[in-house]
Amino acid sequence: MKQEEINLKSTDGLSLKGGTWFSNDKAVGTVLIVHGLGEHFGRYTHVAKIMTANHFNVVAYDQRGHGISEGKRGHSPSQNQLLDDLSLFVSYCKESFNNDLFVYGHSFGGNVLTTYLLQRETSHIKAAVISSAWLKLAFTPSAFKVALAKIMNYIWPSFSQENDIDSNDLTYVDDLNLEYGEDHLVHSSISASLFLNAHMSAEWCLKNANKLTTQSLIIHGEDDPIVSPEGSKLLHQNSTCSTIKIWSKTKHEPHNDLRREEIITFVCSWFKSMG
Repeated sequence: MKQEEINLKSTDGLSLKGGTWFSNDKAVGTVLIVHGLGEHFGRYTHVAKIMTANHFNVVAYDQRGHGISEGKRGHSPSQNQLLDDLSLFVSYCKESFNNDLFVYGHSFGGNVLTTYLLQRETSHIKAAVISSAWLKLAFTPSAFKVALAKIMNYIWPSFSQENDIDSNDLTYVDDLNLEYGEDHLVHSSISASLFLNAHMSAEWCLKNANKLTTQSLIIHGEDDPIVSPEGSKLLHQNSTCSTIKIWSKTKHEPHNDLRREEIITFVCSWFKSMG
């Protein structure tokens, strides 16, 4: 599985790093992956391996403030800036490959992707997979915390706190959860700006799900203790061009959990059915 590095410049001058994995045979499409909060695109190498075996090229990148991309850890000045970053890589895929483009966004990346699908030009995206998207947290942030985030966003947007993600909540696979905790590129920071923008975008997306025009597969683990499957269900119920699949015996990261090979292969088959 051949890999090639990517380095693109954001609209505000940050270096955003990524990688491309190429299908060994003629590709039937390209999959762009948008990772979750605190992690990095390198955690999707095994996903890329299965997808390239299913004849897809795979592109993934580290969102600003994550992995090896530039930017304060866990911070973005706005949701629009994250959408601009995603648009940059959508354009890269369009210019680099002459085949259908599919986008896979997980958790916080699913929040960014869903917002993008509802607010931006999506004619270049054939279909999307929205995985465990941050649309409704498994716990409800207190009114005080939301109010505090609004205040801090006004006076100190980059003010950061711990994101309180417990690695044991990610999957039922203990070894993978342990790897997450020992991964030096994983961080636990979240800024007031990023939290507030993601929180407000999640609420907006659920209220405007009827604007979804891109065929989308919504997937979620039934036992997710971080992001509630109810958010995914509401997105599906309020849209007219989505399919939903809730996976049993699965926590927050379907692509890393006990059924990961089955789930990634299912996603590949779904992409092919959309091509």
